[in-house]
Amino acid sequence: MLLRRWLAETHAPVAEGPLRLTIGPLSLQVDVVYDSPTGAHGFGSISVLDAEGRALVPADPAVLAAACSADARARSRAEAPINAPESGTLVDWLLTALPRREVDPLPLPDDLVTVGRSLSNAAEAQRWLTRHVEERLMPGVLAFDGQDRAGFTARLLSRGVLVVVGLLGRRGVVHEEFLLAELAKRLGAIAEEHPQSSSLVEHWLTSPTLTDLAALNGSPLRYRDETGAVQVQPVFFERRNPLRAEEPAGVPGVPLPELGDGWSLRPVTITGEDGGPDVDLVHRWMNREHVAVNWEQDWSLGRWHDELATQLAGAHSVPCIVSRDGRDVGYLELYRVQRDNLGSCYPHAPHDLGAHIAIGEPDAIGKGLGSSLLGAVARGLLAADPACRNVVAEPNVHNGASVGAFGKAGFAQVGEVGLPNKNSALMVFTRQGE
Repeated sequence: MLLRRWLAETHAPVAEGPLRLTIGPLSLQVDVVYDSPTGAHGFGSISVLDAEGRALVPADPAVLAAACSADARARSRAEAPINAPESGTLVDWLLTALPRREVDPLPLPDDLVTVGRSLSNAAEAQRWLTRHVEERLMPGVLAFDGQDRAGFTARLLSRGVLVVVGLLGRRGVVHEEFLLAELAKRLGAIAEEHPQSSSLVEHWLTSPTLTDLAALNGSPLRYRDETGAVQVQPVFFERRNPLRAEEPAGVPGVPLPELGDGWSLRPVTITGEDGGPDVDLVHRWMNREHVAVNWEQDWSLGRWHDELATQLAGAHSVPCIVSRDGRDVGYLELYRVQRDNLGSCYPHAPHDLGAHIAIGEPDAIGKGLGSSLLGAVARGLLAADPACRNVVAEPNVHNGASVGAFGKAGFAQVGEVGLPNKNSALMVFTRQGE
């Protein structure tokens, strides 16, 4: 349960087969035996690895809780609530939970746990879903007054019926896709019969993400209440919506913007067996200390050759060299959010675009060029794609200089998101008038 939550709250990609990941000081390996659309993944044994990648010991709940707790605090700024001494830690929760044989910091209601454990075939699951929609979901939807949509979604959907669907799928009782399709059909019928509910239902069926509750990773988390008693106080986060039938069609590739104000860009060009001068330049910039400390991609020349070739061959992102007054000074990756892992972190629009930026030349740092470039890129992307309403970025929350540069360029910080290797400030530059 702890590993499932950590993967969901850090938006880590999961696929069946061996999975290696790092949580705080621990390197772990686990076999994913069931890849769930709702996040109810099935695992084999979880092992702690040594520096050479050899399995040492099983990772029991105490080890996982300590690792998650340490990593969550390190991911967050020192002044964040999760790092306050009075907030407690996940280990505090574990020490009180283990004697009660609890393994989930956000347990389901007892009746839903019973359902998830007792149903034995698809027919029983479908009958239960029909009753659940009629007796619990529909009254909840009809009672929705337009306020606290996040809370309604988390309580009724993400932490309710979808968790049961996942548990039934993991147990092999029924294919999750079947129950998800049935649930979507029944929700659509509610909206058709009760038009006042259509706004909430449409959000549930079409939004790229749904609100859930985080208990392991998030700067505002607390594990002790105001009296000092151990009590998990969860926070909202967004995760990919398993009810969404399909991604919107017809979204084009990434446009190349006109920057102006002395700035220009060109896609990276690969030539010859070693990649040529552009690949060498990106490799050199990425291995400079001031870039590597934030990008953590101080890779070999060969690996950068492969990375850039992969990007240029796909529709996800376009790697570019940025020039100022004719001089190459930085690296820029432009991408469609819908095709990026960031798309599972916030309710993006289909045409939203994102940018990763690095000023590579040391003598170009600290002169305000970063903010100037960021503003030029955002305005250029909005002009290049009239259907795009947001340009986004996700600098590490610890990178105050980068967050500040985005702010000076007109980006607003709208939240914090967990990603596999960092917690990021979600920075958004919105088209004027939207």
